[in-house]
Amino acid sequence: MKYTILKYSLFFLTLCLFGCNKPIKNKKKPNILLIVTDDQAYGDLSFTNNPISETPILDKLALEGAFANHFYVSPVCAPTRASLLTGRYHQRTGVSGVTRGRENMNLKEETLADVFKTLGYKTGAFGKWHNGAHFPYHPLGRGFDEFVGFTSGHWTSYFNTTIEKNGKPLKTEGYLPDVLTDEAIEFVEENNSKETPFLCYVPYQTPHTPLQVPDKYFDKYKAKGVDDFNATIYGMCENIDDNVGRILQKLDELNIRENTIVIYMSDNGPLNFRFNQGLKGKKGMVDEGGIKVPFIINWKNKIKAGQLIEQPLAHIDVLPTLLALTDSNFKFKNQIDGINFKSLLDGETEFKKRQLFAEWRGRKRVLSENYLLINEELFDVSNDSNQTTDIREEFQKVYDSLSVAYNNWFKEVSIKNEKKLIAVGYKDFPITYLPAHEANLFPSFGFRKDRRHTGIAYHSLYGWAHDWIDFWTKTTAYVTWDINIVEKGTFQIELKYALDTANRSTKLVLEIDNKKIIIDSLAPFEHGDFENFDRVKREQEAPETDWKTSIIGSLNLSKGIKKIKIAALEIPGKKSIELKEILIKRK
Repeated sequence: MKYTILKYSLFFLTLCLFGCNKPIKNKKKPNILLIVTDDQAYGDLSFTNNPISETPILDKLALEGAFANHFYVSPVCAPTRASLLTGRYHQRTGVSGVTRGRENMNLKEETLADVFKTLGYKTGAFGKWHNGAHFPYHPLGRGFDEFVGFTSGHWTSYFNTTIEKNGKPLKTEGYLPDVLTDEAIEFVEENNSKETPFLCYVPYQTPHTPLQVPDKYFDKYKAKGVDDFNATIYGMCENIDDNVGRILQKLDELNIRENTIVIYMSDNGPLNFRFNQGLKGKKGMVDEGGIKVPFIINWKNKIKAGQLIEQPLAHIDVLPTLLALTDSNFKFKNQIDGINFKSLLDGETEFKKRQLFAEWRGRKRVLSENYLLINEELFDVSNDSNQTTDIREEFQKVYDSLSVAYNNWFKEVSIKNEKKLIAVGYKDFPITYLPAHEANLFPSFGFRKDRRHTGIAYHSLYGWAHDWIDFWTKTTAYVTWDINIVEKGTFQIELKYALDTANRSTKLVLEIDNKKIIIDSLAPFEHGDFENFDRVKREQEAPETDWKTSIIGSLNLSKGIKKIKIAALEIPGKKSIELKEILIKRK
C-alpha cells in the first residue's frame, strides 16, 4: 500500500466533505460503541485498497474520523479480546488458547465493562464473547448488564439458530449478524438517557467460518468472478458494513452521534491467504498479515476528520485511550500495558517510543520503531512492510538487543494459570452446561486423525466449540469434567445426546463425588435433516444438528471441587451414545 497516496486522498476528500470541526459541549460523558470483527484482514475494506470488497460505510467512517494504519492485535481471537478488554497482554490475563477453558480470563482481571460500569455506564455486549462460557467468566459476570450472543469461539450456523440472551436460549430468525445488530440497536434505544451514558460492545462473529452469507451478498461477488470461499468472505464484510450503517443511522436518529465515540477493528488477520496489501502471514502467525488489522476511531466534531495515524498502536491501548477521551479517572488494580494515544487524536505528532510484543505457540515478535523481529529474522518494516528481506546479518546487534527484550518481556508476562473450574450452583445461574468440547477424554489421544480406532473421540478432528463426543466403542473409555459446586443443593442431571436405534441397549454410568446414576433406558434418537447454509463444505468444524435431552436423575451434592465422570458399562451395538453435553440444574 502506498501510504502517502492514502494520506493525501484522505486529506483532500476531507476538505471537500467537511471543513473545520468545532468542539461542542456535552452534558454527560460520551457513549461508546466498540465494534470488533472476527478474522477480518487489514486489506478486506475498500478504503484499504481492496479491488473487490465494497465497504462504503466504513470508508466514510474512516474519512470522518481517524484511521490507524499500523494497529496490532494478537494472532488469534480469544487473546485479542482479553487484551482489548483489559489493556494488558493476554499472557498476564491467563488466556492461553481458544477452547477447552484456555480462553477464560482470570477472575482478578478488570474488564472494560467493569471499568465503565463503575463510572456509571450502562453496558451491553452483542455477539461473540470468547473469554469464558460459565459464570462468573460469562459476560454477565464481567461487568456487562446485558449479553446477547454466544460465548464460544465460533458458531455452527448463522441462519435461524439459537443463541443466548442474558443466560437463556434465544431462538433467532434470519442472518445472525443482522439479529445481533437488531439487539444492539434496541440496547442503544433503551439506554438513550440524558444522564447515563452507554457502552455498547458489538463483537461480530463474521467473517469467521462457517462460510455462510445471504444470497444477495454471495451472488454479487460471484458475479465479480470471485471463488465461492472469497465471495462469501467479501459478502460477509459488506454485510458488516451494512449493519454498522444501521447502528450509525440509529445514533443519528436519536441525535447522539456527536456524543458517541465509535471504534471499529478486527481481532486478527484472515483465515486464508487472500488480498491483504501483500502483508506476510495470516491468522495464527505473528507476521504483519496475522496481527495487523484495520482500526477506525470516530467521534464527530471531537476527533478531527481525515487523520491518518502512522505510529504503531495496539489493542492494549484502547482501554486507556477511552478513559482519556471520556475524561475519566480509574485506579486499576493490575498493571496496564497499553498507553493512551489521545494526544495523536488531538493532532500531536510526538508519541512515546516503545516496543510492542506478541507471542503465539512459541512464535515471537518484537516491533521497535522500524525494526521488526520475527522468530529468527529481522526486518525494516518502514521500507519493507511485506517482510521480503531479512536484515539480521547486517544488523546482528539490533537483533540481539530485541531478542533480549523479548525474553525479558515474556518472562515478566508469563504467569502461572489459575485453575479454571466450571462453577455449578449459582442461584442466579441455576443451569450449568458441560459441553463436550470442554471435556477430558480418556484415552486422551482421541483428537488424532485415527480417532475412530481409539475407543472414544470427537466427531470432528480437533474438538473445537460445538463438537461432540463420538466413536465411543470401548468400555475402557470415559469422559470427565472438573467442576466446583459453589453451594450445596439438589441438582437434576440431564443428557443431550443422539443414539442410533441399533445401539439402543447401551448402558452408562454417571458419577459425581462417589454418587452414581445408572443410565440404561435411553430412548433412541437419530439426527434429523438440518438445512445446510454452507457455501463451501466445512472440513474441521462440527456441523449444526439436533439432539435429544433426557433427565437421568437427581443428586444431592455438597459444596466443593468435584469431578464428574461418565463411562460406558455395556456397548452391545457398534458404539455408545454421541454426547453433546451434560446439563446440571439446581432444583
